Amino acid sequence: MTARLWKMLLGALAVLALVATACGNAGNDDEGAPAPTAAPAPADEPDDEPAPAPEEAPDDEPGDDSAPEPEPEPEEPKDPEHRHTFVPIEGVPGVNDDEIKVTSIVTISNNTLGTNIAAYNDGIEAYFNFINDTGGIYGRELVLDNKRDDQLFQNQPQALAMVEEDDSLAAFVATLLFFGADILNDAGVPTFGWNIHNEFADRRNIFGHIAPSCIGCIHQLFPYIATRVGATKAGIFGYGNSENSKICAEGTRDSIEHYSAEAGGMTVEFFDTSIEFGLAGGVAPQVSEMKDKGVDIIYTCLDLNGMRTIAQELVKQDYRDEVVMYHPNTYNHEFVAANADLFEGDLVFVQFVPFEADIDSSLQEAFFQYTEGIKLEEQTMVGWLNAHLFYEGLLGAGPEFDRASLVDALRTFDDYSHDGLTNAIDFSRQIDLPNNNPDADYEYRCINAVKIVNGDFEQWTGEPGKPWLCWETVREDWHDPEALTFAG
Repeated sequence: MTARLWKMLLGALAVLALVATACGNAGNDDEGAPAPTAAPAPADEPDDEPAPAPEEAPDDEPGDDSAPEPEPEPEEPKDPEHRHTFVPIEGVPGVNDDEIKVTSIVTISNNTLGTNIAAYNDGIEAYFNFINDTGGIYGRELVLDNKRDDQLFQNQPQALAMVEEDDSLAAFVATLLFFGADILNDAGVPTFGWNIHNEFADRRNIFGHIAPSCIGCIHQLFPYIATRVGATKAGIFGYGNSENSKICAEGTRDSIEHYSAEAGGMTVEFFDTSIEFGLAGGVAPQVSEMKDKGVDIIYTCLDLNGMRTIAQELVKQDYRDEVVMYHPNTYNHEFVAANADLFEGDLVFVQFVPFEADIDSSLQEAFFQYTEGIKLEEQTMVGWLNAHLFYEGLLGAGPEFDRASLVDALRTFDDYSHDGLTNAIDFSRQIDLPNNNPDADYEYRCINAVKIVNGDFEQWTGEPGKPWLCWETVREDWHDPEALTFAG
């Protein structure tokens, strides 16, 4: 593997941390969101107590509890009447009289991050099953027809193969290295992706489950978190071989210093953007320095394995209980359960409303119903959200749709929150990086975070029914966040 490719890989991995500055704007949207359905209980807990057997059941007639209750039929989404209007279409890739086909390009093999990115496909297929069970769209079923594995470094050739070989209307992308962004965008392919990349910005045909984020912006959330946990001395880490990770760390430092007085005189006692991805040399000297300086909260722009390495060293130096760590990328139930003692009491940023949150969202309820039996991952929900956006775009385009009209329809969505599961996005203007174009930023900057308790997650931000904490982006003065919901 060449040094150049490694550098690109490290930069992409570090970008994962940057989603901690993802923003949102308040409001209600998604008039076509699915109607409420009963959210299923976990597989090992029935929805209700079973009905008691009758006191006397005739020998020749089974008791009321002898036959299982029928599964509830999914309620049909509250969509426009034209949802079921069939119009013959010719010459549109991936569309025939029976199906609307798409392709996914996902990092399945050679995934150095350790997360189950392939779960992205599970989320897409679960949502398509939901739509198909409730009548499909325009007389057709949604089908994930091709599942391409970009094997980490093969994203560009896989994107080219999708354009040249696949009979598909759109592409769904979840990869650590999105080298094929220009290929898909320039070919006019509507593309829906796991937005951890700057490659999503400034490309009209590419849509993320979140909008391009303002990397390095001054943000109240970092000092605010410290005030919530009673911390006053910060330690900050970023990768030295990733410019984006450095900018992320610098933005955290600058935010704390900017609001130091309002945050109880908070100071940055430790700052290091020289460590290399993988932390092969460990972080013993850095932890020793933080211990000597009394650091009581740690922010990073690192991946979840990097967070574990720091936590392990804190334990070795008998300092773990004195520090709260803020994780940008650790919403992984299996990983956290396996490292419960290392992460107890830490906070984790989540890009969408966490599974644990109390929210009135029929889209979340349908998600739980259609992913029952699937191990839920962050990428499962991201795939579900992107599939929902694709479907809503089709509704907006109308029965005589094609690639261009699908993109045009999506770019009119100016208050879109996936039925409250993400911060609302204005796709008509949020295309560029806000760093380069402030008009492309969110109206509100929001945080949704969970706390690690006994190897599991508990909602930490907001209040019941309002899981987001948000600040007005245009205001630079210190002001209290507002608990919001984006669900209608």
